[in-house]
Amino acid sequence: MNLDPQLYTITTAGRLQLEAMGYIIEGLPSGETLETFLPQFMPNFDLLTLLKVVEQSFATTTSLPVARHIRYRRGSQTFQISFKNATVDPDDAAYFDRIFFWQGKDLCVEHCYCLVPLPYQNKGLIKPVFQASLQQYVNAGVKKITVHAALKGGGYTWGRCGFVAVDRKEVEVILEMAIKMLTFNELEPVNRIFSKYYSDNPKGAAFPMVLWAGLPGMKEVLLGTDWLGEVDLQNPEQFRNFSNYVFRS
Repeated sequence: MNLDPQLYTITTAGRLQLEAMGYIIEGLPSGETLETFLPQFMPNFDLLTLLKVVEQSFATTTSLPVARHIRYRRGSQTFQISFKNATVDPDDAAYFDRIFFWQGKDLCVEHCYCLVPLPYQNKGLIKPVFQASLQQYVNAGVKKITVHAALKGGGYTWGRCGFVAVDRKEVEVILEMAIKMLTFNELEPVNRIFSKYYSDNPKGAAFPMVLWAGLPGMKEVLLGTDWLGEVDLQNPEQFRNFSNYVFRS
């Protein structure tokens, strides 16, 4: 799916709405407000619209206290937006956490957490958040999304939605798990995809985990994995895989 960039400038009224929603804005350079800072760091990023979607999807899933933060860290030049309820149990967590950072001249974002409590999972609550997020990444010119695919089921979920694996050693560990868990017939296409990718790309750092995620038996393998992934939003195939997942009904 193609997304056209949209122009946006946050206003004082928009910042006041965020504060009224409970978001604490902290760490901005002296003399700056969100409405003067954000257009410099992430031009056209409609933070208010995104966080309204987050509130709609997450706020009703928890009765626990929620910490809401919009935080700039000068030392690392990172910008974080987070919604986190007061729990350390992943089955109770209502977490949305994104960290924006620079790699050279490229604006990137780390998907740290996007979780709803167990009773609310698989009910379509995450998709609107992903859709709103991707639109804002396009608006602001974000070049790359990074993720640490772990937690319960993360290795499968992030692979299914189009993230590529950047470390061959981690892919090899997953292949070893597949060898132990799959039948001979199930393993054959897994090996074929691995061999073809690294034969064509000896130094490859973009293994298409989505191809593994769709194979028989690989869901059970990937559910227990731990790997670093990314989506290069400037790569048409990676962007298409991710956007198709995000907007698939």
